[in-house]
This record gives sequence, C-alpha cells and structure tokens, in this order.
Amino acid sequence: MILFLDFDGVLHPDPPQPDQRFRSLPRLVSVLHDHPHVEIVISSMWREQLSIDELRQFFPDDIAARIISTTPVTPKVDGYAPARREGEILDWLEAEGRTAEPWVALDDQIWQFTLHKKRLVECVFYDGMDERVETILREKLR
Repeated sequence: MILFLDFDGVLHPDPPQPDQRFRSLPRLVSVLHDHPHVEIVISSMWREQLSIDELRQFFPDDIAARIISTTPVTPKVDGYAPARREGEILDWLEAEGRTAEPWVALDDQIWQFTLHKKRLVECVFYDGMDERVETILREKLR
C-alpha cells in the first residue's frame, strides 16, 4: 500500500499558522504505526522547495524511513491545473512500475482528482487531519 501525502490542509490548516504547523502529524504517525506495510510518497507542493531528506526531517525516524519518494512536478499551465496532483501520482506509479499496487491519497483538494476520487481521503483545508479523516484513512489502509 502506498500513501501519497499532502502537507498543507492535511498535517496543518492551510494556510498554516506558525503555532499550528504539523499539529496533525501525531495523528498520522499513530495511524502509520498501526499500518507498518504502508510506504509514503510525498505529493505536497513542499517537495518543490525541499529535498526528500529535508522533508523526512519533519517525521519521526521510523516513519521517515518509510518515505520512499516524491511525486514528479508537472509544470502548471496558466496557473491552474485541475487533476494535476492525480496526474503526478499516476506518473509516479507508471515510472516506478507500480500501477497495479493499491494506493490512497491524503489531500485537501478534491478538485485535484477526477478518475481516482475513491482513493482520496479528503481533509478540510482549514482543519487538516481530524478524527473523521483518521477513521476513513484507517479503513482504506486495511
């Protein structure tokens, strides 16, 4: 199982306030500890500014070790690209030869998905990962 992980609107509200950065990370870590078979690919726009090693530093060591990659960055056309994130996920799966593997995306932007909305665990951007999202994510990871 592969988890494609967004940050803003998932691990903290979007836009993130300094005192709220990564406030939902402990909840995600708890879920991931219960599902040791899950590998993580960062799909967040943070990957455009930080290296994979810098992204791993936000996570506890055991979870950081499960972050295997980041999705490729697709150039935006005229600033708006519907389903861009889904396309980047599909490009990553294709490039890695893993198209047949199960995956879910933890994200706050439903408009970034068209063909695979059933694989999306949607957060509310101003809240991030809450109890409702945790329950849905745990179900999809089983």
